[in-house]
Amino acid sequence: MEFGLIYANDWFLFPLILPAGSFAKVKGLTVTNVFGERTWIEPAGEGPDDDWQRWSMFTTSIMGSDSGESDKSIIFLPTTGKIMEGAPVEEVNLIRDEVANMVWGVEKIVPLPHGESIQGREAGLDLRNYLQKLKDESSGSPSPPETLENNASIRYRLMNTVPENWIPFIPVHTDSSKRQIKLQRASMPRYLENDTEAPLPVKPRTSLLRYGLESVSPYYIYEEEVPRAGTVVKQSYQRTRWYNGKTYHWFGIRKQTGRGEGSSGLAFDRIIEKKKG
Repeated sequence: MEFGLIYANDWFLFPLILPAGSFAKVKGLTVTNVFGERTWIEPAGEGPDDDWQRWSMFTTSIMGSDSGESDKSIIFLPTTGKIMEGAPVEEVNLIRDEVANMVWGVEKIVPLPHGESIQGREAGLDLRNYLQKLKDESSGSPSPPETLENNASIRYRLMNTVPENWIPFIPVHTDSSKRQIKLQRASMPRYLENDTEAPLPVKPRTSLLRYGLESVSPYYIYEEEVPRAGTVVKQSYQRTRWYNGKTYHWFGIRKQTGRGEGSSGLAFDRIIEKKKG
């Protein structure tokens, strides 16, 4: 920081046009003064790669277990400044819930099989109602449970639930570490009325959170990827025009900062007031 602020006016900039997507290696440059004297200047990042005093900027890192010569090459990625982006096909909000001590992946926009996308809360409610209808049709018309009369003004609730578009991520210890943690995807149980079987887990419906479900492998997120402000991840179709006039389309993912923490309302062992009437 001090070098950039104090000696910023001593820098000399000159254009060097290279093809997009090229990989250039800077060996040095020759400076000729007004007296015709030439000076060969080597890169500032010269030296061993693991030297902590080595100064380097905008170069690739080859830091590893083996100590070798520093890499002075620069990669020019084929990036574009302006793109056209369509409406999100999928959108997931990763938020922290300090009350429940976990992170939630809220599927805000969920794609449907016919190609359209709807709100995740609406999709979860429709699926739950459909499964409840199938359960009622298969079990017939069960008689309502017998209610016991009592004069209690409160009642005990073991656990409430959250919408089906809220996918939990619980903290787990990393390998061979007792302090570092990472976030592992979990599942909430789906409870249906008049269902005597064991509840099935609620699975995510977006491809952003379904990674590894088919191969039955765990899905982890680094804890630092979900700050207190949260994270918003979107998938959408994008379009741009290259410098040669050709048009390119792709399906891209965009990550943005969220709007803060949230609360799912998940609670256990609650004493609530009994409804009258």
